[in-house]
Amino acid sequence: MGKKEDRKHGEEGANNASSQSVSDNQLRECLDLGKNHFLSSRWLEAQLLFEQAIVIAPKAAEPHAWLAATYGRLIEGKSMMEKIELLPRFESEVQAALEYGPKLPLARRVNGGRLLNTPDSLGGNVREALDEFLFCIKHGVDDADIWMSLGECYAKLGNAPKAVKALLTCIERDPQHVNAIQLLQRLESESNS
Repeated sequence: MGKKEDRKHGEEGANNASSQSVSDNQLRECLDLGKNHFLSSRWLEAQLLFEQAIVIAPKAAEPHAWLAATYGRLIEGKSMMEKIELLPRFESEVQAALEYGPKLPLARRVNGGRLLNTPDSLGGNVREALDEFLFCIKHGVDDADIWMSLGECYAKLGNAPKAVKALLTCIERDPQHVNAIQLLQRLESESNS
C-alpha cells in the first residue's frame, strides 16, 4: 500500500469512529430525554424518543426495554380495544429487550411486570415474575416500585409475611407509595380476620 492509500484508510477509520461517536451521542440523548418524559408521565413523547433510539441502535436492549415499559404504562390507562392494539407491540419490545440484553435488569423488570400482570391463561406466571424481580434486586435495582412488584408477587403466591416485608421496604423507599400502603392494609386486615 502506498502513502496515499494508507492516508485514505486512516481517514475512513477516523470517519467511522467519528460517526459511531455521533450515533452513540444521539442514542444517549434519545434515551435520556425519553427517560425524563417517562418519569414525568409523558408517555407519547417518551414513546417517540425510544422509537428514535431503536432506529439509531436496533439491536440495543435498553431502548427496547424502555419502549416496552412505555407501552406498559400506555396500556394501563386505555380501553380494552386500545389495550388489544398495544399488547402485541408491548410483547414484541419485551422479547427484543430480552433477546438483545438477557442480563439487563430493566429488560428483566419489564418482563417481570408482564408476567405479573398478565393472566395465567394468556402467558402470565407469578413465580417467574418473582424470579425476574429478585434478579433485578440482586443486580442493584432498589427503588420503591421494584419492592412493590415483589410484594405483589408474594401476596399473589399467598406468602403474606414476605409480601409484608417487601411492602415495608417499598414504603421505606417511598413513604407515600399509595399502592403499597393499600396492599399492606389489605394483607393486615386479612390476617386479622
